[in-house]
Amino acid sequence: MSSDNTSSRHSNDTVRTIPVRNPLNIERLSSWIVSHSSLESLIFGAQGRSTQDEHWLKERMQVKQFGFGQSNPTYLLIISNLPHRNDALKVVLRRKPNKIAHPSSHALHREFRVLESLQRYNKQLEQQQQQAFDKSVPIPTPYAYCKDKSILGAEFYIMEFVQGRIFVDPRMLSIGSEQERTEAFKDALRVMANIHCTPYSLIGLEKHGGRSNPTYIERQLQRLLQISSKQSDLMKGRDKDDVKKVETSIRQIAQVLSQHASQCPNPYGLLHGDFKIDNLIFHPTEPRVIAVLDWELSTMGDGYCDLANFCMMYFMPSIEKGWGVAGLGDMKLEGTGILTRPQVISSYCQYHDKAREGSEHLVTITSASKPTPPTRAADYDEAMAWAGFYLSFLFFKNCVIVQGVAQRASIGVASSAAANKVAGLLPEMVRLTTKILKEFPPPQSQLKSNL
Repeated sequence: MSSDNTSSRHSNDTVRTIPVRNPLNIERLSSWIVSHSSLESLIFGAQGRSTQDEHWLKERMQVKQFGFGQSNPTYLLIISNLPHRNDALKVVLRRKPNKIAHPSSHALHREFRVLESLQRYNKQLEQQQQQAFDKSVPIPTPYAYCKDKSILGAEFYIMEFVQGRIFVDPRMLSIGSEQERTEAFKDALRVMANIHCTPYSLIGLEKHGGRSNPTYIERQLQRLLQISSKQSDLMKGRDKDDVKKVETSIRQIAQVLSQHASQCPNPYGLLHGDFKIDNLIFHPTEPRVIAVLDWELSTMGDGYCDLANFCMMYFMPSIEKGWGVAGLGDMKLEGTGILTRPQVISSYCQYHDKAREGSEHLVTITSASKPTPPTRAADYDEAMAWAGFYLSFLFFKNCVIVQGVAQRASIGVASSAAANKVAGLLPEMVRLTTKILKEFPPPQSQLKSNL
């Protein structure tokens, strides 16, 4: 489950576009693009812009909207008949919704900033001699950000369109080989470990999020409860008793989690925030990740949260069960090549050890940057002992996200065609979160709640 992906992606590993549900002002967009210096070579080639204007671009631009995008409407821009290209140029536009429940949500500016920093980091790694372990974090190239809300009614940015496979279904049914399926899972975990071991201070991300004390989960619980309360207040057209019941259940789950949050391992580093199979683009024919999408929730935080987010699929039913998202919870994994949950945690810890190796060779990108503290080792026994706690927190977080989808659907501003179906999952998500917390309790510690 996530704020930005639903089953409206094709099961044949391509991304489906739908009729535009949230129209763009093409004339204003075209005018902004032709006047933006960072897009000049992309649109006009090495010779640059001459007499072309927004009308010239508008005639060549086709706009489609992706079927995914529960929180941020996402579009494919196809620009044809460019003099310096034999094929059409495809780029992706991500826009904030016009109405938001909480000022800290839909943080596209943070998403763009982390993409820029990681792009610089990857370029530095490319300039080094061949390394035994690939530490890069594959991402779409970010091109330009627009803060001017008068252009499209909200902030937006434009990035590279990466051609590849997006597996909506984690069973990866289109991969015929067990070995390739295993390699695809393992490469996803390699990339996750690379993210967590990125020398954030050296690439300008030292202020990308809060510090390690209080813990990341302590901070998140406070913030998510504020968002949940606001979303409940904005909900329209639904039974008030049902809305209140869900809000109460969410608060009760948060109360239990808060009692353990100060004692959790809290390995500190760069966090993706929604790392899972269908936020990854795989190579068209090879079992390797070529781009990580949806950095909207990225921050500095607890890497075990990304690991738990990835493992949520083991508790979700298959896509045929009608949840609108795909899981592995009712599947026998033997003979499929798909890693079990303990194997996922073990592989992550192994890749984390390799990714932790020193980065002193990197050049500091900003003058204000300080050396990144050594990354805390990922310990398998510790990760397994706390797995239930982290899973419960991630399911709790997704309850709040689904509540937000329901809230936007209730006032008619949901950005995805599947919003109502996703919103209907909220009661079941709350029940599942409570069940996991009871079945997989965290290690006994001195209980203390800050809520």
